[in-house]
Amino acid sequence: MEGNTNALKRVEKVKSYLLVVGIDPRRLEFYNLSAAQGLRWAEICTEFTERINTLGPSPIGIALQKKKAKAALTIQAA
Repeated sequence: MEGNTNALKRVEKVKSYLLVVGIDPRRLEFYNLSAAQGLRWAEICTEFTERINTLGPSPIGIALQKKKAKAALTIQAA
């Protein structure tokens, strides 16, 4: 159980870092479930997927797409 407690503390710390760098901390979660909680796991996956879809694309993904597009334009211009 101590490992789960430590992991939760780390996740909370990482969430604070995400906020600082402009990423919504709701993109990261920690759940402590037993193997017998398969139905709950499915619910959590559905809820989390809905949340991520509502939040939209990651700012990191958007920045990478812009960088790739800029690089492609630079190559075409050369």
